[in-house]
Amino acid sequence: MTTSAPDRPRIDKFLPLYNVSASYEIRINAAPSVVYQCVLRSDFNNLWLVRVLMSIRTGKRQPRNSVPRDLVQRLQGTGFVILDDVPSEELVIGVAGKFWRPDGGRCLDLTASDLVGFARAGYAKAAWNFRLRVESECTVLSTETRIKCFGRASLWKFRTYWILVAPFSGLIRKAILKQVKVEAESTVTQAA
Repeated sequence: MTTSAPDRPRIDKFLPLYNVSASYEIRINAAPSVVYQCVLRSDFNNLWLVRVLMSIRTGKRQPRNSVPRDLVQRLQGTGFVILDDVPSEELVIGVAGKFWRPDGGRCLDLTASDLVGFARAGYAKAAWNFRLRVESECTVLSTETRIKCFGRASLWKFRTYWILVAPFSGLIRKAILKQVKVEAESTVTQAA
């Protein structure tokens, strides 16, 4: 394996200044191209932990997705948009809203270019990446979430919300990374 991601993560282009961040990583015994394809195929809503926690948050049962869809299709109508996508290196998605509300208060009508310049008072925006780098004959898949709040009230509301949800958000991110690891390593085993 000789591919490696650039030194600076692409998420820096979209949210270089932020109020809160969280990062996680996992080592995967598969090539970056395999891991990347698994990231694109992974339906995070199929993780029982994600469905349970989102059901608690919204007060509505979250069903498992019955029809496999690609990432772009899964993001449609959610408020999340792809900000940057460099195959086998980094994928950056973003969203804006009032995340402290039970429904997330997501702005559903923003495009990627809208999100880059988004700075509406009373709201926050987030950038979330999946970055791949080669290290000691394996791929390290990392994910970072950054949040920028606009105005004192939104910062206070978000920080209060984050105190409650940060541990659960971390569990979700770790479960996502593990899901990708299992699928990627399974793909490699099947191909051998």
